Amino acid sequence: MDTCKGCFSFPVMSASRPAGRARGPDARTLLLAVAMAVAPCIAMAQSVAPNRYATPALPPPTSSYERQRQATEDVQRRQDDASRKAEQDRIGLAIDSNRRKLEVDRARTERDRAAARNPVESERMRLDYEQRRQAYEREREELERQRAASEARPVPVEP
Repeated sequence: MDTCKGCFSFPVMSASRPAGRARGPDARTLLLAVAMAVAPCIAMAQSVAPNRYATPALPPPTSSYERQRQATEDVQRRQDDASRKAEQDRIGLAIDSNRRKLEVDRARTERDRAAARNPVESERMRLDYEQRRQAYEREREELERQRAASEARPVPVEP
């Protein structure tokens, strides 16, 4: 048994060679040598690659008290967020409703003034409408103050 003088050291069976040829590796031996040389590189490359099917690392276990406290804080935070959103929605709807009532009242007053029997009655209707319009404006301003106060409330910081 001889060894090849190439880059790799592997045995060569001299009995499988014809007598008159130059000594060198045959195809099977060369293929085996390449496979043996590449195998460690493949194994190393596979060992370096992350395991994408593994479960992710979990945080260190905490006490049941800590988990319960955290769950309670999460629920309270979500409930506070929902309350804020509901309040904002309620105020927005009230402002829209106030605007619609003002428009309906304005249209009704204009129709009534057009159908009035005399200018004195028409002027009285206009003055009544102006009082109601001012009341609508005061209500809208109050709703806008409530909205601003609601938006200005500090949001609790997450721990």
